[in-house]
Amino acid sequence: MKKIFASLVILMMSCGFAAANIVYTTADGGLGLIQISSTSSADVTGVTYNGEAGSIAAPYWENNTSNGTGNSKIIFVTPVESNDPELSGDKALRFASSSKLTTPIDNEDKPIILENTYGRPIVASTNGGASLYLATGSTVREYDTENFKIRNVYTHKSDDISPNPEIKGVLTTDYRVYVLVARNTTVSGDLVLSLNGLLKLNTENAEKWELPFSTSRTISFLSSSRIAVGCDDGVYVTTKSKTTQLVSTDIPVVAICKDTSRGFYYILQSENADGTKTNSLYHYEENQEPAALLTNITGNSAQLIRDPKYKVIAALIGEEIALINMEDDDVFEIYTATELGGTVAGGTPISAAASSSSGNSASSSSGCQLTGAGLVLILAMLTKLQFRRK
Repeated sequence: MKKIFASLVILMMSCGFAAANIVYTTADGGLGLIQISSTSSADVTGVTYNGEAGSIAAPYWENNTSNGTGNSKIIFVTPVESNDPELSGDKALRFASSSKLTTPIDNEDKPIILENTYGRPIVASTNGGASLYLATGSTVREYDTENFKIRNVYTHKSDDISPNPEIKGVLTTDYRVYVLVARNTTVSGDLVLSLNGLLKLNTENAEKWELPFSTSRTISFLSSSRIAVGCDDGVYVTTKSKTTQLVSTDIPVVAICKDTSRGFYYILQSENADGTKTNSLYHYEENQEPAALLTNITGNSAQLIRDPKYKVIAALIGEEIALINMEDDDVFEIYTATELGGTVAGGTPISAAASSSSGNSASSSSGCQLTGAGLVLILAMLTKLQFRRK
């Protein structure tokens, strides 16, 4: 298979529109669109803009109107690799909306420069319209969406307990920023850092939620007070006071997204000796055994986005996008890489967030994102996609 894609975003349109949109990017830099019109109907538009290889898309909320309501835009980030702090950072272009993906707002020859962010960033939705968060390595940078200058920076410093800290995910609400930090050591567990409001410049002003494991992979909201963390042995729900395991697995959990109640969807990803990865999608509901929805799908891609308007889960898995009706878990549409119009261009990161017409928060956004930066897509799909309709 020669077609593949890299990034997935859901944009909730304003109430005047009858459809929700999925924005995705291809490995060679294409920006494409899928329109969801019901719980069982969707149409793929395909690639509408061609950017640079490795670029990723994410929505952000821009609070720039006189009455403070703002609007949602799309930012298209092209990673730039560098370890030199004297150089510029990643490049970015903005698009007015998911219905206007053919021409960016910014001059392509004079893109936004995201100072000091290099390579494959984790992109988080803004908290209330003023900030965009990008994380690489052990640092989260907060950019002012008015001019995309750095507002604040937080770096989790290396020490004996955290010899090589690595940020795996960033979540935001209207009032807090949550950062999942892997300590990369067996001496102590990983951390969820809960920062009160905006970041403070290189200041340790976070509450530390100690996790009872050291194999963190991904993080997602289940509600404003419950955060799910996926790791090598399952899914845990964590709060300020305690952490409880909800699902036990023998395969790492690499993506999580809440359902319409108190359950969630999650993707397991295994890797064999030659580096081939195999994915399976499950749905966990309280007091029930997890149900398998998609199984044995080969490929590095693993991402889940929840569309609350039509109660649809979009699963970027293997080399395809599957749409699932959350009311009955029916897989009603699967788009192949050929239909999506992507071409292989080597290792490509995956990053996503979600937004709505009322801004971003744990209640209004999906809280679902792939938070392991630097995951790459394999160059070929080795097995056919298999799925089960319920």
